[in-house]
Amino acid sequence: MLSGPIDSGLDYLHSSMRRYWESEFDENNNNLAYWTKKISKLPTISVGSVGLDSDFTDMTAPAEVSGIERVIEDISVKKYDLVAVGRALLADHEWVLKMQEGRLNEIKPYTSNTLKEFY
Repeated sequence: MLSGPIDSGLDYLHSSMRRYWESEFDENNNNLAYWTKKISKLPTISVGSVGLDSDFTDMTAPAEVSGIERVIEDISVKKYDLVAVGRALLADHEWVLKMQEGRLNEIKPYTSNTLKEFY
């Protein structure tokens, strides 16, 4: 009998997408992390522009923080188990604390100048 991901010794699967909110199939609105969890029965991590309201490659887009509500809802209904955050943490090192405390209006958005501040 062939062993699958469940028997492989993996603790979780990280399902990376460009935009976590995009569905994998036209027939529903579930993302790759959802389907990975459903098929493998393993905990999954979703990622892809979390906390950004526009395409991260469009540096002329207005800087706003959004999209958090969908992550919170997805995790609360166990579509996936964790969410990875990258660019949002570069823009605001207190992002996690502010999320935990419900201070969403204080989160600094990722902008075209975020990376310039590191140089």
